[in-house]
Amino acid sequence: MPLRLPPPASSAPAHSCCTRPASPTPTCRRTRADGREVAALLAAAGECDFVVDATVGGLIHSDVRTRITGNGKRMLFVAEPNDVLERLMGSGELRASVERAGSKLRGGSILRVTNAAGMDLTADISGEDLPITHQWGYVDEPGRWDHWPSGFAACFPRDRSAEGQIVLQPGDALIPWQRYVRDEVTISVSKGFITEIAGGADAHVLNDYFESWEDPEVWALSHMGWGLLPQARWSAFDVYDPRSLYGRELRSTAGNFMWSTGSNRFADRETPAHLDVPMRSCTVEIDGVAVVSNGSPVEV
Repeated sequence: MPLRLPPPASSAPAHSCCTRPASPTPTCRRTRADGREVAALLAAAGECDFVVDATVGGLIHSDVRTRITGNGKRMLFVAEPNDVLERLMGSGELRASVERAGSKLRGGSILRVTNAAGMDLTADISGEDLPITHQWGYVDEPGRWDHWPSGFAACFPRDRSAEGQIVLQPGDALIPWQRYVRDEVTISVSKGFITEIAGGADAHVLNDYFESWEDPEVWALSHMGWGLLPQARWSAFDVYDPRSLYGRELRSTAGNFMWSTGSNRFADRETPAHLDVPMRSCTVEIDGVAVVSNGSPVEV
């Protein structure tokens, strides 16, 4: 049955981040409790086999999620309008595609992403312990977490290993701001952290947003991967009221490349300033072999 978090309790620990992890307005700090540590939630989760996460921002980057699934419970995050959920149902075929993509990440050493605008970003994905996320929209195994809807494979590269530059183009997306990029933005990355953001209005907004947190960890790159869901449409933010969307459709659109900032539980980094940035028309290579070519998945 769905489990919903009660209002924040004043006695909750004061180290959690905001209920909606990537709120555009940084009014919450780690000193404000958000209810994620509510004992009743964890106790209830311990009495069932299947937990539905229907919270506003989700428990994706929370230790609560890790503890629930670590006890062998299945957990599904559901956060889109009903017709989107129906249209983007997962399938065995999608699962097979996601698992193949995950195997490519697992067997690789260097992830490289380029685009025609001058993007050239590399990251170290070597090692058998590389954290990989496989999302196909349903949970059918003990201890599994997933997000409905979804069709996505991603990894958390070696912390502080990302190098190069990211070039956003008009039409790329900024989540959870739920809008498209309006002008070109060049983002310099060194040792896994954003060091400079240059461009027009969007560059100014991004700089202002990151600076407002007064926290160096918000500038870190987190996970990155690509979408594999054929029926997902990039136009979702214009077709639907973007305020009703969580944005999973753009994250999962087949052939996109998505990177994120901030939270990374594998690097012991938790911050509420978490952005997901899906991009179109990128080429993604693993050890020189393309898995996405100019925005289209490459099946091998």
